Amino acid sequence: MMLSRPKPGESEVDLLRFQSQFLEAGAAPAVQLVKGSRRRGDAHPDQLPPQDHRDVVMLDSLPDLPPALLPAPSKRARPSPGRPLPHDEDPEERLNRHDEHITAVLSKIVVKPAASSKRSIFAQEIAARRVSDNRAPSAEQVVPSPDAPEGAVPCETPSSKDRGSQLPGRSHSFHRPNLITGKGLRSQAAVQEVQTIHEENVARLQAMDPEEILKEQQQLLAQLDPSLVAFLRAHNHTREQTETKATKEQNPERPSVPVSKEEPIMSTCTGESGTRDKLEDKLEDKLQPRTPALKLPMTPNKEWLHMDTVELEKLHWTQDLPPLRRQQTQERMQARFSLQGELLEPDVDLPTHLGLHHHGEEAERAGYSLQELFHLTRSQVSQQRALALHVLSHIVGRAQAGEFGDRLVGSVLRLLLDAGFLFLLRFSLDDRIDSVIAAAVRALRALLVAPGDEELLDSTFSWYHGASVFPMMPSHDDKEDEDEDEELTKEKVNRKTPEEGSRPPPDLARHDVIKGLLATNLLPRFRYVLEVTCPGPSVVLDILAVLIRLARHSLESAMRVLECPRLMETIVREFLPTSWSPIGVGPAPSLYKVPCAAAMKLLRVLASAGRNIAARLLSSFDVRSRLCRFIAEAPRDLALPFEEAEILTTEAFRLWAVAASYGQGGDLYRELYPVLMRALQTLPPELSTHPLQPLSMQRMASLLTLLTQLTLAASTQPEATSGSVESCVVAIPSSITWTHVSGLKPLVEPCLKQTLKFLRRPDVWNALGPVPSACLLFLGAYYQTWSQQSGLCPEDWLQDMERFLDEFLLPLLSQPPLGRMWDSLRDCSPLCNPLSCASTPEALPSLVSLGCAGGCPPLSVAGSASPFPFLTALLSLINTLGQIHKGLCRQVSLR
Repeated sequence: MMLSRPKPGESEVDLLRFQSQFLEAGAAPAVQLVKGSRRRGDAHPDQLPPQDHRDVVMLDSLPDLPPALLPAPSKRARPSPGRPLPHDEDPEERLNRHDEHITAVLSKIVVKPAASSKRSIFAQEIAARRVSDNRAPSAEQVVPSPDAPEGAVPCETPSSKDRGSQLPGRSHSFHRPNLITGKGLRSQAAVQEVQTIHEENVARLQAMDPEEILKEQQQLLAQLDPSLVAFLRAHNHTREQTETKATKEQNPERPSVPVSKEEPIMSTCTGESGTRDKLEDKLEDKLQPRTPALKLPMTPNKEWLHMDTVELEKLHWTQDLPPLRRQQTQERMQARFSLQGELLEPDVDLPTHLGLHHHGEEAERAGYSLQELFHLTRSQVSQQRALALHVLSHIVGRAQAGEFGDRLVGSVLRLLLDAGFLFLLRFSLDDRIDSVIAAAVRALRALLVAPGDEELLDSTFSWYHGASVFPMMPSHDDKEDEDEDEELTKEKVNRKTPEEGSRPPPDLARHDVIKGLLATNLLPRFRYVLEVTCPGPSVVLDILAVLIRLARHSLESAMRVLECPRLMETIVREFLPTSWSPIGVGPAPSLYKVPCAAAMKLLRVLASAGRNIAARLLSSFDVRSRLCRFIAEAPRDLALPFEEAEILTTEAFRLWAVAASYGQGGDLYRELYPVLMRALQTLPPELSTHPLQPLSMQRMASLLTLLTQLTLAASTQPEATSGSVESCVVAIPSSITWTHVSGLKPLVEPCLKQTLKFLRRPDVWNALGPVPSACLLFLGAYYQTWSQQSGLCPEDWLQDMERFLDEFLLPLLSQPPLGRMWDSLRDCSPLCNPLSCASTPEALPSLVSLGCAGGCPPLSVAGSASPFPFLTALLSLINTLGQIHKGLCRQVSLR
């Protein structure tokens, strides 16, 4: 009978009916439950439990009555076979033996008997010497020859026991084996086995002629390792010294034989042995060069502890340096540098107190090689690590400046990067010692920041399009156009090629040093150093310089610097405070809570990377209040050193100019309008003072550049470009109107007139720097914005242009110095004078620089005597006037 399984929807009554049908059928269940007994041997698997036909649910695991509370039977532990129970043991002694308290443990520490301990190496050596002293020949065995000449050294007469082992006609005796001792053998017949081998060797030597022995010796020495030969000879020499000393100590009453100084020391043995010794000496001279005799600074005394035997090989480092070998060949030698990174000549002889000699390779040559400096950076002594990093930073700085030139084969920077110098500096930044961190940061700045690059970029900020930035990254990695929409900035930063995301930092650094560094979490480490360790002023300036170089690399790098957690917050809070204590003249002990011009420059470089970064800086980091604080007061009133105050005000003007080029910061102009007017009125008197200060000229040019960007922002008709997102952002109405900037031209024209007076004086004209160019660029922006105002009469600006042409441009174009400027432009052109922009020998494709090693030549595009910025600004102004007023083109062309 096949019973159906319960189905969904059936009730409990159906289940009981199924159970009764199953019991009535009497079918055997598919599974039988057997309850086994807990006692062994009582279970009967064949006996089935009786079936109960009643519908009763029973819990077999629970008894009907609770168990009686009876004590459990006591167990008797069975002793293990390995540890039988003691019968007659005192319980107190047993407790004391198992006591593990600290007092009991310390009380068991006793002095170990010296007799039962294993002897040390020195004790074994002393015991071996005592045994050799006991075995030394007695006084009767050493008998001087009566016929020996004066000055001869007597030979040791062999005993009757050893005469059988001595070769006839030879000076060598083999009374015992020297190399085979049998110490490794455990059998009882070890000594006999060693003696048997020794007798066989002696018998074979006796059967050979002296010439055959020398021939075999030469072949054996040619096959063996020279170090092994030197070790065996030193071992034999030490043994002979010990035996000779023991003989002298046991025979104090024996009169010494006088040795004449005039006669040579010679042996009283046979002439054949003397000839053999000469051959051996010649062979030793060929195999091993003789070292100069070592002179001890004191006379050793046998009563001194552990000074009975002088180990000369351990005292070689105390002797004088060997003479410097002057090589006359053209063989290349390893470059060595001083502690200041200077390249030392191979034959230079410097005193040892300068600290340039060591006990490595070529100990007689002064200086350290790159390999030795790398090895010194892994020293356990922090001072040595810091010294090595300082020397490497000096070497990199001199290499960047082009000081080595053709004196070295290859590039020092390329060799250092291939050797892992970049990641060596990164690992050194994780050091716990502040001096090592400072040295690593200084070396990193010397590697990344090329000398002259930042000075050049700062001096060209006020040129025509000088504020525009370009990515300083390798060209082969520039796969995307840097001018695309900045609304997709985050998407560009997060979007990376699969190859770039999976490549390790060493591969990235091989093609792009900056990308390789950023892949090693450099920015969080810089944040930790600035926020937690609070280093000195030099370290802070080095870190800010490196961050500026990272921000100039690309838009992606600038975004990573901006978005590093708490990095920019720490820099703005600590190094751009709005209130600080007055700082006197001289180096400051700390830059924390003191305004720093390098921090303001970092903000300016970040803002130059894109519009979104500039907006975030102004809104999220409270840069507006910083700009108001540093611009509202004159540099001399900022309670800072004069140079620092000038640079800080200049960078504040430049940051505001960058933000104004995006149409931002217009509300600051309304707040600081009186301050700007007062600063603009002081320019002509400052330009008339002599000598002109370069920092003041940069500040004036930055102020004029700021006014130029603010004037362009007041234009109501921006130039639209193909409907891009950039043009849409520019088209947003600015908070600055024409009425705000219309009164600036009467204040700028006196500055231009004052500068044009020095055109006939080249020295003063070059000292003005970018001020004349900034004046011309402002006037071009002013007339362009004025012509775009639809609500004004065109006759006004046309007449003003004609007046400006008659008063300024026509007299300027007729001056002879301007003609000389056009003539000198050929010498400054990179096309006509390629040497003016020649790349340095240390230029690397993976680390882009402007190649301004040692500063720009005066006759170059960016040189101090270059007419390029002034002529470019002049042509831009003439072009603007010609586009607005067509009638001026004929007058200008006739000139």
